[in-house]
Amino acid sequence: MGFKEKFAYRKLRKLISQQKRTPIIPKLSLHSKVGVIWQPSEKPAVQYLRNYFNQHGAIFRDYCIFDTDSNPAAEANSLSVNDLNWWGIPKPEKVSDFLETNLDLLLCLAAEKNYAVDYITALSQAKFKIGSSESDNSYFDLNIKIGKNQDVMFLAEQQIFYLAQLNNNKDS
Repeated sequence: MGFKEKFAYRKLRKLISQQKRTPIIPKLSLHSKVGVIWQPSEKPAVQYLRNYFNQHGAIFRDYCIFDTDSNPAAEANSLSVNDLNWWGIPKPEKVSDFLETNLDLLLCLAAEKNYAVDYITALSQAKFKIGSSESDNSYFDLNIKIGKNQDVMFLAEQQIFYLAQLNNNKDS
């Protein structure tokens, strides 16, 4: 990890320490707000999640993180390397709207973890965050370790499965 990345993560830890957050397992209902962080190669899994949550009446919001300078369409719900400052930290005007959205659930499909993914996951105001990380220091409330099965569709299905299990246990 280089100097810039160490500095950026130190700044992120400081921002996280200023947050007061208690995870709340979402009971998905009509008008629940669901957000998904993803990368361009994961579009089929995002569509799968969008269909699932739309069938359940949820409000679905996605945020695409481009990890290379690939000249994506300039949309409000995407982040490219041009939207990072010199330290690699996302510019506030590009992420503040998504971060401040009061989501009931945040799902992270991003297979290639990077600082921007960690930043958005950690600072999101979501009540519950689900993702996959081999690191024990993830920013998820529920970390699904998928091991060698790095298929993003598998991860999306597992996120739905475990969310359903948590909702079933809440009713008991």
